[in-house]
Amino acid sequence: MKPSELKNLINRYLNHEANETERQLIDVWYQSFDEQNKKPDLSAAEEQRLKNDIFDQVKDTWKQSPKPIKLQSAFRYATAAMLCLATFLGVYRYLIKPNAQKQEKYLTINTGTREVKKIELPDGSAVWINANSHLRISEDFQKQVQRNVYLDEGEAFFTVKKNVKRPFVVFTKSVHTRVLGTSFNINSYKTLHKATVTVATGRVQVSTPAKVLGIITPSLQISYAIQNGRYQINKADALQAHSWTGGQSILNQASFDELALVIKNVYDVRLIGQNKAIAHYKYNLHINTTHTLDETMKIICSIHQNTYKRRKNNEITIY
Repeated sequence: MKPSELKNLINRYLNHEANETERQLIDVWYQSFDEQNKKPDLSAAEEQRLKNDIFDQVKDTWKQSPKPIKLQSAFRYATAAMLCLATFLGVYRYLIKPNAQKQEKYLTINTGTREVKKIELPDGSAVWINANSHLRISEDFQKQVQRNVYLDEGEAFFTVKKNVKRPFVVFTKSVHTRVLGTSFNINSYKTLHKATVTVATGRVQVSTPAKVLGIITPSLQISYAIQNGRYQINKADALQAHSWTGGQSILNQASFDELALVIKNVYDVRLIGQNKAIAHYKYNLHINTTHTLDETMKIICSIHQNTYKRRKNNEITIY
């Protein structure tokens, strides 16, 4: 609202010319400051400057009257000034400086290459976090009606303590998974351009901000393509999906990109296919973290009769 419009609204209010909607607007604004019983986040200099600006606007109105100002009129102007101040301070607090409001704080857990962490949440739930992942939980986790966890990047396996009054929701960049009490795996690495949710026990609801994708039960998996929004619900081996929590990765009809991601997580090496055919290969194998990189690469190359070559900058080429 422009200052001129605000002044006209206050004048109509004081002269009993405002309609019901306008009166409620002024009343609600004015009463809200009594209820808050605290000042907005203004420095002393900012508050004084704001008061001076409001005083100048009210002073201009005083100068327009050639007659002596009666006590009743003076009271009206004083009231108008107070309403102006309350309204302007309110606008400043709620609209101009939204960052002055309390910001939610998070506990963050990051993992590096060849690193898997298990953490216990305050509600008794447990989370295993795969390599090169980033997970956040609110410092007010136990006070919130809904137990929110944010998997910003990577993969995690959850065993959730049942609480029907406090749903457990995991948010990724593309989908969110809502449960009451169950265990499930979420894979949401950026390099794969998709998110997958696989249920081990119980059942979960998987959604995007726009719609519900489905409710899945044990041994079912939802795979959501981030680029086009398409998704599939398929049967899946839940034990294989979170096999990484036990020190190995079981790949079943995995793409080259999925294989490359595992190699990056376990050995911190970038795997590169030298020809287009390799991009369409599928891989069925177990990768154990106790094996050396050369042992693992020999197994990988034996599947499609390839060879590999180490390069600089922690890169390996398959051809």
